[in-house]
Amino acid sequence: MHWRLSFVVVLLVIAVIGWFAFGDKVSLDPILEQEDELRGYVQHHPFWSPLSGFVIYLALSLVPGTPGKSIIYGWLFGFWMALVISSSALTIAAVISFLVVRYLLREMVKGKLSKIVAAIDRAVSRNGGSYLLSLRLVHAPYTLVNYASGATAIPVTTFAWTTWVGMLPGTIVFVLAGSQLPTLRTMAQEGVWSIVDVKLLALLSLFALLPIATRWALRRFPHGQQDLEDDSLAERS
Repeated sequence: MHWRLSFVVVLLVIAVIGWFAFGDKVSLDPILEQEDELRGYVQHHPFWSPLSGFVIYLALSLVPGTPGKSIIYGWLFGFWMALVISSSALTIAAVISFLVVRYLLREMVKGKLSKIVAAIDRAVSRNGGSYLLSLRLVHAPYTLVNYASGATAIPVTTFAWTTWVGMLPGTIVFVLAGSQLPTLRTMAQEGVWSIVDVKLLALLSLFALLPIATRWALRRFPHGQQDLEDDSLAERS
């Protein structure tokens, strides 16, 4: 309990330091004014620029209502580096929020979000991690899922992997959109949704149906599942 709490506090301190150190540099207006300088910094500092970018992204992900980060990072770092930074920072920020609620604010969140917490607990007990995975795939409110899950009995490992896997498709779409931008002024002038492939995002969101459909099929056709298991055992023997 003590080492876990210490770990959470250390992560929070890092995020807060990152926010105060770089928070005033991540609004869109200063970025638009310094596009060339930012690109130059990234090119000339291949180690420090991704590291500072990760800290900034992590800090921003702990603050509700900061959309568009993955697009900006895709434009600044390119697809693969931005994908690594965005997906890992989103997952770590979610786990931090989860652990803070679990070890510091659990009773308060239970009181505020009692119905949501109870619903997630029931769904996870029936469907396991596939329910949380589906919530991430359909882009359920990021912060709300983090807080509510922290007040449940969900294992942190289950929460972490479902968050990473479930948010990866959407993150890919936004990072890809940013990596194809010639300039951020295009996004500022036309809006985020004008540059994002909404059809692709919707298609990837349909993956949320796969874990639900799989569990439904296994419950609906249990004999078919047993036949498959028997065939597999026969082949091995």
